[in-house]
Amino acid sequence: MHSFTSSSNQRLPHLAWRPILLGAVLMFIAFVGAMELRLAAKGFHPTVVDSEALWQAERARARTLGKRALIIVGASRIQLGLNLEVLRRLTGLEPVQLAIDGTPLLPVLEGLAHDPAIRGTVLVDYYNHMLGPEEGHNRARVYETRSDRSAITYSFPDYAQVESYLSQRWRRMLRSYADGARPLTALLIRIFGNDTPQYLVTLPDRSRLADYRRVAMPAFYYRRVIRSLGEEVQLPPQATHEDLQRLLESRIQRLQPDDETIFMSQQRLEYLESLIRMIQDRGGQVVFVVMPASGMVRDIEQRRYPRPRFWDRLVAQTSARTVHFEDFPALRDFVCPDGSHLDYRDQVRFTAALVAAAGLERR
Repeated sequence: MHSFTSSSNQRLPHLAWRPILLGAVLMFIAFVGAMELRLAAKGFHPTVVDSEALWQAERARARTLGKRALIIVGASRIQLGLNLEVLRRLTGLEPVQLAIDGTPLLPVLEGLAHDPAIRGTVLVDYYNHMLGPEEGHNRARVYETRSDRSAITYSFPDYAQVESYLSQRWRRMLRSYADGARPLTALLIRIFGNDTPQYLVTLPDRSRLADYRRVAMPAFYYRRVIRSLGEEVQLPPQATHEDLQRLLESRIQRLQPDDETIFMSQQRLEYLESLIRMIQDRGGQVVFVVMPASGMVRDIEQRRYPRPRFWDRLVAQTSARTVHFEDFPALRDFVCPDGSHLDYRDQVRFTAALVAAAGLERR
């Protein structure tokens, strides 16, 4: 019989806590491993979220590189089209990817021009409507406005910064967090559900890889054409792809050129040149690049923005270097599967050809 004064701990069972904890850890690792293997089998890859925080980190890095920086400005075409490792190897410069999907480039170019720390090469993904008035929510304007242009300082990272860094590194390694998903979402929708295939992967350097073999063609291509057309397209339920092709071609044939005075006025061109001169006066350079387009997307752009009224006027009045994919045999034969973007399999070859065309080879 136990005494009332005896310790209650003596009545607790002596369990082998160390093996129990080890077993729990091993079960967790096995579960995570099984999820990763299943997601890999379904074609998912680890990827980062192309967030403002990631962009701001690259924008801050551009300020520290001086003349060694090769800063990429624009939208999705150049974000998907360039391989940064090839750029680094062939140019001897340090690439910084600042392109933002679906946004005009002018706000970022303005920010770089007014930042005295920017003294490198700026590679600009040129769109014919880039100088037009800003419309709606403009992420490029928001991002650049929030960028820190104070004096560059270095400090030892605190606990919160280290924790955030390690957390982000962990998530970048796992398919369970791909595209900003959470493990539970990945389990319910991607493993047990029927989620759409992952064709787009964002890398930690903000470059992107597009695998167009993983999307349903030609439906994916037609959606891009309709988006570029900017018109509502309705077909009967039983319409075929051939019917849609004919309808889109007829719509494209009716397109008229946009008013170049809205985008290419003398005042706008002079303002653009003033930004270029600010970068050049600090020892930097600016290169405008027209990235490839194909099929009906290319037809739409040619009808809306005829070269004599748009691109040729820019070339005649800018001191920047200019590269149009149509003018270089090594660039003009690339095919964009969706009409607007290159497949990741063409990235390396296209990047090497662009470096040569732009005269950016290592000296």
